[in-house]
Amino acid sequence: MHVQIEEKNIATPLALVASSRRRATPQPRVLLAGRLTATMAPGSEEVQMRGLAQALPQAGAAARLWRPWEDSLAEADAMHLFGTMPEHLPTMEEARRQKLPVVLSTLAWYELADCLRQRQPGTRGLAACARLLGRTIFPRWPSWRRRLYQGVDLLLPNSNAEAQQLMNYFRIPAERIQVIPSGADPQLAQADPEPFANLVGERNFVLCLGKIEPCKNQLGFLWAMHDADVPVVVLGDVVPGYEWYLEECRRVAGPRVRFIQHVGHGDPMLASAYVACGCLVLASWFDPAGCAALEAGMSGTPLVLPEGGCAREYFGRQAFYVKPYDLPGIRRAVQAALSQGRSKSLARHVNTYFSWSAAAKATREAYARVLRSGGARPCEASRLRVAAAQDSPASV
Repeated sequence: MHVQIEEKNIATPLALVASSRRRATPQPRVLLAGRLTATMAPGSEEVQMRGLAQALPQAGAAARLWRPWEDSLAEADAMHLFGTMPEHLPTMEEARRQKLPVVLSTLAWYELADCLRQRQPGTRGLAACARLLGRTIFPRWPSWRRRLYQGVDLLLPNSNAEAQQLMNYFRIPAERIQVIPSGADPQLAQADPEPFANLVGERNFVLCLGKIEPCKNQLGFLWAMHDADVPVVVLGDVVPGYEWYLEECRRVAGPRVRFIQHVGHGDPMLASAYVACGCLVLASWFDPAGCAALEAGMSGTPLVLPEGGCAREYFGRQAFYVKPYDLPGIRRAVQAALSQGRSKSLARHVNTYFSWSAAAKATREAYARVLRSGGARPCEASRLRVAAAQDSPASV
């Protein structure tokens, strides 16, 4: 099993050229910027940003989190934005005015079927579906997302599936996309399971991890496990505005379900949860980055992951896959994962190919492409390929 990056030279230059006063250096100075409201409900954008911030210096990039109140863009060689959000537009546009190259880790997912099945109730959900349908029919229609994607030098999706959506829905040319896999910290595999096991009073429980909101499908998962005689821990904070969804989850939850508020990323208690549980379940409608799955996979924890999205690109046949609306299928997958036990093959796979060190090296190469000769240059389209072990579980 291996990961292979295939590269293809593209002759078409990028439209924007950075100032000659900024040159590619052995240690490019890169500012990393996420959303300002991250402390309210930290997500995959913040996990990826902080993981790369720690690993990039060892990969040859002087990267750190951006402090806009004291950092001058004029002193940086590049800006790296995380997440598709409108608040990045002013930052991107100011960087462009200063001829500063900008790359964007998109961390977005666009699929009409998923939009129709979930998201917000009522008119907000219908409006979201209408926008996505319009984008499918008219990919060049103006929008803040299109402005953001077209304005940066290089887009860094976490998977081929996400890259394909950027090309389909926004007509982004392949030469402006570089697939960079997400990562996790190998030290997670060395965590002590006792602290979290003592907190919940259980071992080998089913861990359902993530922000509590409809797209994460905790409600569907709890319906699937409603009368199952296994301990379940739902770990995460409710996203502001979705308190009603948390109440529905509590109403459906059986007597062996525990709700635990979010444990901060990097907290030893989170690592303890990964090694104390019997399996990790992410039955989301979509999960573009899969940071939690990679973190749990570092210790070989059995994984139950969404059928859609990009999980198969990362784990191949090393995980069980479920459809979010298939409640019996979710239940069968959880029972099979608990029976399987920890997998040394999965742990080797994730440690070898998806550490933050590996992700940082790939990111450093992306920086080099936009900084070559002092500005944005033609770059290579890439594909992330994960070969699957033949003796590993597939979909249930």
